[in-house]
Amino acid sequence: MQNFTWHNPTELIFGKDTVKDLAPRLKADNIHGVLLVFGGKGTFKSGAYSQVTDMLNKAGINFSEVNDIKSNPRIDKVREGVSRVKAGGIDAILPVGGGSVFDSAKAIAAGSCYEGDVWDLFEDKSKISKALPIYGVLTASASSSEVNNIAVVSNPEKGLKISINSPVLYPKISVIDPSFQVTLPEKQTVYGGVDIIAHILERVLDGDEGSELVDELGYSLIRTMMRVIPDLIEDPKNYDLRCEYALAGAMAHCGFLSMGRTARGDFSSHRMGHSISLLFGAAHGASLSIIMPAWARYLYEDNPVPFARLGEAVFDIYDGSDEDKALDAIEALEDFFKDINAPTTLRELGIKEEDVQKLADNASRGESFGVLSKLEPEDVLEIFKLAY
Repeated sequence: MQNFTWHNPTELIFGKDTVKDLAPRLKADNIHGVLLVFGGKGTFKSGAYSQVTDMLNKAGINFSEVNDIKSNPRIDKVREGVSRVKAGGIDAILPVGGGSVFDSAKAIAAGSCYEGDVWDLFEDKSKISKALPIYGVLTASASSSEVNNIAVVSNPEKGLKISINSPVLYPKISVIDPSFQVTLPEKQTVYGGVDIIAHILERVLDGDEGSELVDELGYSLIRTMMRVIPDLIEDPKNYDLRCEYALAGAMAHCGFLSMGRTARGDFSSHRMGHSISLLFGAAHGASLSIIMPAWARYLYEDNPVPFARLGEAVFDIYDGSDEDKALDAIEALEDFFKDINAPTTLRELGIKEEDVQKLADNASRGESFGVLSKLEPEDVLEIFKLAY
């Protein structure tokens, strides 16, 4: 296990009817005006919008809005938010939504404290020096953006979907009321769950053999998600299941699964998945259920141990060589994705075979990446071919 320092400053308020607990925190921090950032009708259907605005009105806190934040959030909405903040009267950003909304809020928070165009911060993260405070209300678990310092935003004009991260981008407070998630469409529960599982797999499959304790924590979270997702498909309004799902979602990518690792994990699949989302508008979780098994199939023969360990710890696969167990584990993971109706091929998204090269070029951008194994552009192309 490597030396490490881990610090997560986000205060988490978890449970039913906890939005009201934000009011005294906002007032204690002398917040007089906030920018409310949210998506669309789901925010109203869940009841989150009415609870948040009622809380703000009762506390005497002014608010303006930036809405219609889409899945795979775009830089144009971030720029709109920055303009609203710079017009005056806003002391903090208050996202109400899922990962896309929180990511947009973080970019707005940083861009509001920067004199140039906010996209500059994505091209040079060193320019991020400060940000407005973020007080969030989560309505859809997936990315752990409510408890981390990462934001991913798309810039279609430049053909990029990339991230920023900075210590100043942690939300100050995040409210997770799992009851807001009982109205989510089934696909959103499925794709959010895939994203949660993928964040864990990016750690336990990175080839680091000195982090067994942290890996075991990750395996337990995967087992939980593989139990909870099918149960929520059958019983979407089950509050206790929503609590498990939401808490696992926060734990998956808050940073603690990277403790003691040589690297923070191998996010090659996320990078390739971002290209699928950017170029074809696919849900992030759908891109991951396709690309992670393909990435694993491409690498397992040269790196069987992490996949074999996954097979033992999650799927009770003990027979055969490490290579045998690794392949069986990959097939079991792919079967699980199929069982919950997540896509496992690019064809299912309507992507054509001639588009595979375009995906590979966008993901690799002429450079190598990866932790378990360095992927060259030609490797990335072969993985996309496997995913087709």
